[in-house]
Amino acid sequence: MAPAEFTVSGGEGTPLEFVAAFLGSRSLLVVTDPGGWAQVSAGLAVGYPASTAVTTSVRVVRFAVLDLRHFSSASSLPSLSDVVGDVVALHDTRAWDTGPVVAALRGLGRPVVLFTAAHTWVAGVDAASVLIGWSAPFVVLGSPVGAGEGRVEDVVWQFRELERRRQVRFTALPSPPVPSDRPVTVMVALPGATEGIAGALRPGGEYEVWVHVGQHPDPLPGDLELRAVLSMNGRPVQAESFVLPAEGASPWVSFPVTTPYASVPWTGELVIYSGVVPVHVQQVVLPVGAGESRAAVRFQLTRTFADLEPLSSRVASVLVLGERALVASGPGVPARVGLDLGSLPHSFPVASGLDPWYGKDFPSFCEDLAALARQGSALYSRLFGSDALADRVRRLGRARPAGLMIASVADSSVPWSLIYDLPLNDGPYRLCASVGQFGPFGAGGEVPAHCPVSDHSGNVLCPFGFWGLSAVLEQPVGPLVPFVSVRPRPFEVSMAVDHGMDRALTERHVTELMSMLPPEVVTSAYVSPSELGRALAGDVMDVVHLHFREGFLDLEEIERWDREGVWPRPHWPSRKPVVVGTSPMPGLVRAFIDGGASAVISPEVAVPQDMAGWVTGMLLARLAAGFSAGEALRLTRWEMLGRGNVMGLAYTLHGGADLRVRPGN
Repeated sequence: MAPAEFTVSGGEGTPLEFVAAFLGSRSLLVVTDPGGWAQVSAGLAVGYPASTAVTTSVRVVRFAVLDLRHFSSASSLPSLSDVVGDVVALHDTRAWDTGPVVAALRGLGRPVVLFTAAHTWVAGVDAASVLIGWSAPFVVLGSPVGAGEGRVEDVVWQFRELERRRQVRFTALPSPPVPSDRPVTVMVALPGATEGIAGALRPGGEYEVWVHVGQHPDPLPGDLELRAVLSMNGRPVQAESFVLPAEGASPWVSFPVTTPYASVPWTGELVIYSGVVPVHVQQVVLPVGAGESRAAVRFQLTRTFADLEPLSSRVASVLVLGERALVASGPGVPARVGLDLGSLPHSFPVASGLDPWYGKDFPSFCEDLAALARQGSALYSRLFGSDALADRVRRLGRARPAGLMIASVADSSVPWSLIYDLPLNDGPYRLCASVGQFGPFGAGGEVPAHCPVSDHSGNVLCPFGFWGLSAVLEQPVGPLVPFVSVRPRPFEVSMAVDHGMDRALTERHVTELMSMLPPEVVTSAYVSPSELGRALAGDVMDVVHLHFREGFLDLEEIERWDREGVWPRPHWPSRKPVVVGTSPMPGLVRAFIDGGASAVISPEVAVPQDMAGWVTGMLLARLAAGFSAGEALRLTRWEMLGRGNVMGLAYTLHGGADLRVRPGN
């Protein structure tokens, strides 16, 4: 068979993303991508076919997978007729001719993805085929002009030659589809009824609240064990476990309720938990006396329920519902707590008296740390009372830092990173040895998952008592994003500076930032609020670094960008940057998350401009090195502590702790 001629182009993305893009238009996709095969064949048993689903930015693709290297000839292959898949993924073998197998599958109407070596000749390629390879940082695509045989190696060579001549063309991936939400239905009914009630409920009447998680086109990796929790005002919290099957909908779950005797709208929350994590929250309004029942989504960490596996590492959560919260720390019924702090102090020390390295001497550091610990201990006692939650966090945080989630349906004044779960009252206290080891002028070293000192009896000051230092703390306000971008691009930071910032301090800020990052990864510009919207319109950065005064940007301005089309829709569809601010951002976090950002990291109080550059540089250097956002912020707090600076506890991660810049870091 004669070699085929090819039309060669390139693209940004991964080979599997282009496999997903070409499905439906090509019946043979020849791919050289060991990493892609590792994804597709994960868990494949030797000598057996399997069905697996791989999520790409284009779509979820279900593969029927078979490794031909496990068989001595075509006659020994198992049947694939009962193996579900949008496409058949085969790994080529040199031991025998696999061409007839590929041709037979194509003849049966089943498209084939053939994973093979770059130098292997593949027969039977035609206009319905595509060869996919890699020439960093681009995916290489070869479309045959006619029938014949071809190999990926030749396509890559042609691409590099076109690149040398600056004649290469690029093929764009389709924009990722906006995922549809898996429906969660809530209704009220009479006991034993089979239909819901649309009208008003009787005061003091007996009813049932039903909840049901519906079907979704995205497959689940397996059956999910979930928990439904109903928290109605003035009634005890109720919980029921149920299973959401891998395919199909969940069974209906019901809760008995007795309506109040007053004719008023009766409100509460219906929460779906995965382990200890609230993944879906609806406000429920039951019309006692008059009106109609209604339910509205107030919070969701997932749209499809297919991406919940990473959340299994969390050991506890606090669901903030305004002036109250639900605390889940195990398989039982979540506890309802009040969030009214009354007159309890909960403020950070003024960041003054710092030396040129943004630190303090040991006595001043201990004074700051003790002041925060006393506040944090009082906050813990006020919110949680017993030591049960603290004991669970410490017990499950032995091998790795405990994962704590603060899921925010409504804003809260509680400084969660300041929570101190060891006893510390007014009066004399003793220093844990960890203060000396990890504080200023200490021996330092790698920060362990838990305090290496076992004795914390009495009044003790230990940095591991703070949630912001002992745990990986996250405070998401919307659906979690696993990666800023799945495409292999260089790390890029876009810095926007307020004209009103002090120029000398801004220069120091930039100097500190550049000492941590290669200068070529950062672009910067002075902007006004209206110019900022245009500067952030493109899908071109991994980090948006906002260096401005508090109040420089407001919610109305961001809403104007969206309303007037300054921000395209969808905004930041495939590259969802982390927004890092140097000033408090009250009211702006949800706007940036709704605008496509993967997370927002900012201080809760004003910090010096130059120090903010140092903190941002440490944080971004860790993100660029592959650390998750939660671990990057935790280690940055510890590095600041090592210089005698406690202000790392003032920074908050509004996003998922597992967020990374790229897959595979």
